[in-house]
Amino acid sequence: MRWAVLLLLGLALAGEGERYLYVRWDAEKGRAFLSDGTPLPPGSGLVPGQYVEVEGGRLKPKRQWQPPQDLVKTFHPQGAGRVVFSHERHFAALGAKGATCETCHAQLDPGKTWKSLAPTPLQEPHKPASLGRFCATCHDGRTRPQSLPGSQSPLKGAIFPAFGPKGAASCAQCHAPKDHGPDFTQGHGEVAEHGGSRTCQTCHRGADRLTPAERLQVQAFQEAQLRLIQNPEDEKAFNQVLPPNFCAYCHGLDGKAWKRKD
Repeated sequence: MRWAVLLLLGLALAGEGERYLYVRWDAEKGRAFLSDGTPLPPGSGLVPGQYVEVEGGRLKPKRQWQPPQDLVKTFHPQGAGRVVFSHERHFAALGAKGATCETCHAQLDPGKTWKSLAPTPLQEPHKPASLGRFCATCHDGRTRPQSLPGSQSPLKGAIFPAFGPKGAASCAQCHAPKDHGPDFTQGHGEVAEHGGSRTCQTCHRGADRLTPAERLQVQAFQEAQLRLIQNPEDEKAFNQVLPPNFCAYCHGLDGKAWKRKD
């Protein structure tokens, strides 16, 4: 069977790279497939967005989950670690979707020259036409989420700066540090489970706890995402957002990740 051959090939390749895969959804073809491009075996019972672990040539379901239709953009600037931009995570921080698209996209005119907002030239490694300029429009260390057009954000503090923490000439707060390889998302569990969560909190809010309200919000978001697969025009489902908790993005429904029994 063709799908079986492709699956075995995909699993072999996954074993050499990503430890975990997840189920994506092809809206045009109306079918699910693994994040490495291999087809999903018939009758697997896996849910779009669910992670799976490759173990002994077989797929073992995990409890992690992420939005299957998230629009993720990865940038590889020269001389700096990659930046992964997730639309869903930004919607979560803004507390709303819909009109909040214009919060950023009404300003992103490729033909416009953007003046650097870095405090010193040493902290501005980006070229004049770099997308990094747009990050600094909000990530200036002063702008608050509630002040952005269309925002319903529950976050009170200022958005962290894109110029490095506390004015340092470091970009590690946005750019992936050296120990975050391309497959770090799939293999970071051991780091987090062995005391690494304290370090994670330096950049990622939520590594220490998940509130009952956030857990319910994640559950509602997952249900809304699955409804959108059936009906992309479901406006109520589209406007459901994740809580502004970085770790809950994948682990909101995973009690073990929060050291809590279901």
